[in-house]
Amino acid sequence: MLRVSSFKHTDYLAILKWKQGERAALSTFRASASRLHVLFEMPPAGDYDHEKRRPLTPTEHIKLFGKKLYDAWGNRVAFIDASHIDDDLHKKGFARHPLTELLERARLAGASACPAVSPTHSDEYREAVRRFVEWHADFPVCIRLETKHLDSPTFHLDLETLIRELNCRPSKCFVVLDFKNLELPSVEAEDSFVEMLADRLADFPFLHDWAGIAVALSSFPMEQKMKPGEVKQFPRTDLPVYQKLISNPKGLLRTPMFGDYAVDTSPIVKPQRRTPSAHLRYSTPTGYAIAKGTTVKKPHGYEAIYPVADLLASQAFFMGGDFSDGDEFIVSIQKRAPAKGNAATWRWASTDHHLTCNVGAIAKMFGLVPLDQKASPQIAPRQLEFFDTDESSPTAPATDTGPKT
Repeated sequence: MLRVSSFKHTDYLAILKWKQGERAALSTFRASASRLHVLFEMPPAGDYDHEKRRPLTPTEHIKLFGKKLYDAWGNRVAFIDASHIDDDLHKKGFARHPLTELLERARLAGASACPAVSPTHSDEYREAVRRFVEWHADFPVCIRLETKHLDSPTFHLDLETLIRELNCRPSKCFVVLDFKNLELPSVEAEDSFVEMLADRLADFPFLHDWAGIAVALSSFPMEQKMKPGEVKQFPRTDLPVYQKLISNPKGLLRTPMFGDYAVDTSPIVKPQRRTPSAHLRYSTPTGYAIAKGTTVKKPHGYEAIYPVADLLASQAFFMGGDFSDGDEFIVSIQKRAPAKGNAATWRWASTDHHLTCNVGAIAKMFGLVPLDQKASPQIAPRQLEFFDTDESSPTAPATDTGPKT
């Protein structure tokens, strides 16, 4: 069970998309899991299942959730936003709301799934959250607030109405101020955002009563056209902006946790099967990079990842194989390991590195002791066993336009 004191402002919130590679990264990243919190956005049904070798039906999509969550995250709390399966298609075959089915199937599998809710979720969705609060009084709820909610002239009333409907005290709620993919093109824009955010926090209802507060934003590029054999670097503003926010603690009435979208800020869409191009995404505390290869179609096959690893590992910002399991995998590919992986594996390597990078950077910001390094449950070569070589990521970069992140 997660105690409310576990939501420390020195921790990190990762908002992930329930992709196989992202889930796998949760079990391999080397930092202490106690410093990481997870919010999953559940996609609609249709994702390809490598064990069944076909797309999942809506019913299967929901029924398999519990075991997959437990395998990835054990019994640690994971917040679930199920807005994309809150429709008639996903309700067929179930007597209860799809959110309730997800949460209860997770519980039966030994996992700890808790709901995420916002003022604009449907009445049925909010009722499912209220039932969860009634049945599981010891577990937290995530309240997810976007810019449109914060900018509403009735925001305070809407938030108070929501927690009253849920019959949930602020002390049981983890609040996420979600700014999604945020473009801040200049230092002046960054400073204005930081000033606005500090003002919003100062005026936030029940500020000191919430179990935790996080600010989530990302500057990872959503879409970039690239040619095979190219690596592009992009300035990172999300983590530096957070550092600006906390650099004046006297100006903050409460310090929030940092959150982001790992290395994928693309919107949730219905999964599609398509042939990916080989690519890797990479993070540093101050920048992002994408290394692009060719399509995996013949004659290249999955060996197309080899020159991508060469390109990335040759960059000055590459942190070396000892930094994370993801980096170790990239080095193994550079050395022409026979286990080349696939789109899901490459997503795993990129996400594993990103989680490790962020937790370490945040710890450094707050002057915490160095991260506890742990032996990974699976070293990189064994991790590849979790990925089917025939699987293509539904959001893999198109081969003709470059990575669509």
